[in-house]
Amino acid sequence: MWMRILGRSKWAALGGWMLAISLGLSIPGAGFAAKAPKNNNHVTPPPSSGEQEIIFNGKLFCSLKRRVDLPFKGIITSLRVHSGQQVATGEILATYRLAPEAAMAIQQRLNPPQLAELDTKVAEIQRNMIPLQSKQRELTQLVQKKLAPADSLAQTNQQLRFLSREKATFQERLSKDRNLARQDQEVLSTLLGTPVKSGQIPREVSLKAPIAGYVIGVHPEMRVDAELPPMPAVFQVGVMNPMILRAQAFEIEALQVRIGQTAEVTLDALPGKKFQAKVSRISWSAITTGPDQPAYYEVELEVPNPDLDLLEGLKARIVLRKSK
Repeated sequence: MWMRILGRSKWAALGGWMLAISLGLSIPGAGFAAKAPKNNNHVTPPPSSGEQEIIFNGKLFCSLKRRVDLPFKGIITSLRVHSGQQVATGEILATYRLAPEAAMAIQQRLNPPQLAELDTKVAEIQRNMIPLQSKQRELTQLVQKKLAPADSLAQTNQQLRFLSREKATFQERLSKDRNLARQDQEVLSTLLGTPVKSGQIPREVSLKAPIAGYVIGVHPEMRVDAELPPMPAVFQVGVMNPMILRAQAFEIEALQVRIGQTAEVTLDALPGKKFQAKVSRISWSAITTGPDQPAYYEVELEVPNPDLDLLEGLKARIVLRKSK
C-alpha cells in the first residue's frame, strides 16, 4: 500500500515538473531557464526601398515635320534629293516645267479681271461728275443772284452726293481687291519658288525645303519626265534629332507621370540598344470621353537621336521609373 502511495507521489511530482516547464517557470536546482536568451546580434532587415515601373508602348515621330505640295500641273525636270538626305531651309528639292493651262491660270491670278472692271466704273463715275460739278457752280451763282430756283441747285447737289458715295464704294472695293492681288502674288511666288510678276511667269519653277532637316518621304510618282497633276505631300521634311515618342497611358499610370521624368526606351527593331527619354508633355484630357470606356491619356517623351538610329513610325517600349 505504501508502495502505491509512493508511486503515485512520484508520478505527481513528475507531472508538476512537466507543467512548470510548459509554463516557462524556473525550477530551483534545474540548472536552466525555460525562456530562451535573446540574440542581440540579430537585426530585422528594413523593407527594400525599390522603384515602381510604369510600362507602356508608344510610337516614334519627328519632332517637327513639314510637307511640300506640288501646287500646279507640270513635268518634272529634275529630282535633286532622296529619302534620308539632309537639307537646309530653302534648298531646291525638285524642278518642274509648268503645263500651259497652269501658266494661263497663274497669269489670270496675277491680273484679276475685276480690277479692270472696277477701274472702269470709277473712271465712268468721275466722268459723269464733271458736267454736274460745272452745273453746280453755275446754279450756285444764279441762285445767289436770284436768277434760278433753289430747287434746281438742290437737285444737282443731291446727284453729286449720290455719285460721290458710289465712287467711294467702288474705290474701297478696288483698294481691297488690289491688296488681295498683291497677297496672292506673294503666295504664288512662294508656291513657285521664285518671284513672279504680271506677264513674267518662268517656264520652269522649283519646290523648296520649308525647314532644315531630313527628307523623310518622297512620293513614288516623283520621277524625272513624269507629268503630274497638283498633288499633296510630294516631299516630307522632318527634324529627326530629337524624336518624339507618343504613347497612351491608362488613367492609373497617367496620374503617376510627371513632366521631366526619365524613361528607358527599347525597340524590337533595334535589339540590344537602349535609349534615354524624358517626359515632355502630358494630356490633361482623356482620349475617350464615354462613361463606359476606359480613360487613356496621351503622354509625349523626347528622345535624343544624334546617330539617327530612330526612324519615324517605329514602335517602342517605355519603362518609366518612379521612386516609391
